[in-house]
Amino acid sequence: MKGFAPQIRHLAIVWLVASAVLAGVAGYWQVVAAPALQANPYNTRAAERLSLTQPGNLYAADGTLIMGAEQVKSVWQPTYPEPVTFCHLTGYNAQTGLQAGLRQALLGLGPYANPWAALTQGRLRGCDVHLTIDANAQRAATAAMQGLRGAVVALDPRDGAVRVLVSAPGYDPEVIRSPDAYELFRTDPFSPEYDRALQGLYIPGSALKILTAAIGLQAGVVQPDTVFTCAGTETVAGTRVACYAESGHGTLTLSEALAKSCNLAFAKLGLKIGSERFREGVKAFHLLDAADLPLPSKSGGMADLGGPKGKALLVHTAYGQGQTRVTPLAMARLAATIANGGRVIQPYLVAQIRNVQGKVLVTGQGRDLGQAVSARTAQMVAGMMVRAVESGTAEAMSIRGVKVAAKTGTGQRQGGKPDVWMLAFAPAENPVAVVAVVVEGGISGSETAGPVAREVLRALLGG
Repeated sequence: MKGFAPQIRHLAIVWLVASAVLAGVAGYWQVVAAPALQANPYNTRAAERLSLTQPGNLYAADGTLIMGAEQVKSVWQPTYPEPVTFCHLTGYNAQTGLQAGLRQALLGLGPYANPWAALTQGRLRGCDVHLTIDANAQRAATAAMQGLRGAVVALDPRDGAVRVLVSAPGYDPEVIRSPDAYELFRTDPFSPEYDRALQGLYIPGSALKILTAAIGLQAGVVQPDTVFTCAGTETVAGTRVACYAESGHGTLTLSEALAKSCNLAFAKLGLKIGSERFREGVKAFHLLDAADLPLPSKSGGMADLGGPKGKALLVHTAYGQGQTRVTPLAMARLAATIANGGRVIQPYLVAQIRNVQGKVLVTGQGRDLGQAVSARTAQMVAGMMVRAVESGTAEAMSIRGVKVAAKTGTGQRQGGKPDVWMLAFAPAENPVAVVAVVVEGGISGSETAGPVAREVLRALLGG
């Protein structure tokens, strides 16, 4: 019998090793790899499981339910308590809006999966997502944009939280569930599905002058009291520049030029800055960057300011015309940078993701992109924007008891009505809210975009 001992020990070791390997493999596939397998669209069992999974809810910052779910013939469908108000956030099916962008969180997949949920929870349920959106301000923006085409974006400049994200016209996700209704929706000439806030590319017009002023002040080529002349129409760097004041503004300081929105002053300032410094400033402000949100977005574009035509292109770019195209989110981020003392914060939309037990799995925050200009430079530009409200083109943004900083803009399109802008933040001395509004085919920034921006700003300030 003693001769069999080594063989028995050997078999025992082999059995133990094999058992450990099998346990490890089973554990890997059941626990470690389970989230990826469950999320795989080719996994038929996973697809069946997902059809039985109750999606998590979407909430605004104050707990307002943006999107819930109901079971219809054993299949879960989204519900939209305020459909038009939040339509571009929710989307209208699993392939659009945050239903697509936050799919894994809402269905409890991937990094949000709990491998033991089926055993411990019974009915499967995804995670709840709490957004940074201010429900009251979102409602105000939606109402103010009724009958208009364009977008409203509002941010908290201190941390980049997205407070309002509205694209107009909106739509009712509930209505377009049938094939016939969807076909009408898809072919609508006003493109309600298109998210203008994040994907619309617009000429910024004079709203971009706050960027040019900041770059010039930071470079030291100009001061708020630097004097310019405006004759109404002049040739600058070999290209014709016209100011909206046909007879010209005469002699005026940079501060007055921004308040009155003088094109010629900023065309000349562009030349003082030079193409290289201007390009560096655009990069420092991250003006052309796409949004880093769980929604489709586009990057902006600008003329190549180099080469033989570079100076002429710079002249028009400096006062917001030319080939520059930007999204409303980008312009809100620009205004927020001025409001935040020159520091660029990439906005964020998701405040928290919580599992079914209420445990916080993710806490969102804005991404610090660096200092675009000094706090002193930002303060000088903000002061000019306050002047624009007190005695300039942005007087429509005046709110009793609150000092507001603002800038209008008119993006002229060839052969069509302009895109009009209003950028604003308040309180000017300690900003907590930034609003960017663009309206397609408006009269002017003050007349068309101004009332919208004012209503949204009042809502954000609790007025």
